[in-house]
Amino acid sequence: MYGMRKNQIEQIIKQHLDKNPDLKYYMNNDYIEELVSLLVSGIGEAIEENNKKIISDICRDIRKIR
Repeated sequence: MYGMRKNQIEQIIKQHLDKNPDLKYYMNNDYIEELVSLLVSGIGEAIEENNKKIISDICRDIRKIR
């Protein structure tokens, strides 16, 4: 499999969010935490789907050349 899996992408995003732990402390709101969680998950899924499309497109182009 080429590209990164959704959980790997999410982990990278979460690591970046953890660089400023004060944000979580000062923005102590369940709705904001849910929003961030949904964004991280959605971004991870979008990137993973994009990776799959890239692979599919490359394979299709290779088949056309043969």
